[in-house]
Amino acid sequence: MKISDLTSPENLPFFIAACVALGLIIFLIIYFFLRSRRRNKSTIPAVPPVPTFIEIFEIEKELYIRDPFDNSQTSIIEEPELKSIALTLIVGLREYLVKIFENPSDQHKSMEAVGKHLESAGVTPIAYTQWSQAPIQGLAARVIIKGKVRTALFGPSLAMVRNTAPMRQEIIDINESGTEAGHIVYVLAIDGLAYAVFDISHRLQEVIN
Repeated sequence: MKISDLTSPENLPFFIAACVALGLIIFLIIYFFLRSRRRNKSTIPAVPPVPTFIEIFEIEKELYIRDPFDNSQTSIIEEPELKSIALTLIVGLREYLVKIFENPSDQHKSMEAVGKHLESAGVTPIAYTQWSQAPIQGLAARVIIKGKVRTALFGPSLAMVRNTAPMRQEIIDINESGTEAGHIVYVLAIDGLAYAVFDISHRLQEVIN
């Protein structure tokens, strides 16, 4: 049978009916196929996203004492200089971490937080020599202050108590309150005298993607 025979006047109604039936069958096949896919997707349980956390270190308190002895002209160091000395020691830490290709420890991260805090306030570092670091003792370097070479230390308060002269009560109070709160407390000392203290909190914060 030729196609022209199917479209002849006498066969045209049957041809149209066959086309309609074929189209209906194809439509039903596509409909049930799509419905089945949607049903399968709905039955697959959604996998909850894995939360991501970042560490946040914040400077809760900081105190600078220009003269630990109150009455000694030779021991006076102004606050801007103290900030520059603290930042200088942390800049040395950055350079050290770049050289050894190690992941920073929590101590390094908290010290870096102090550095960023000082930089955000417009503080700039000064020249230094003989920089060193120890996990317990902290950071040390030789710096020049008013034409005189001084030894600067920046480290955990518990270690600094053993490496400095008796601290001023203001520094002791911040150290005690920070320690009780579970914070990290660092002390900046120069030639064995405590000039500054930093109370740093630490928490984890979820990142919302």
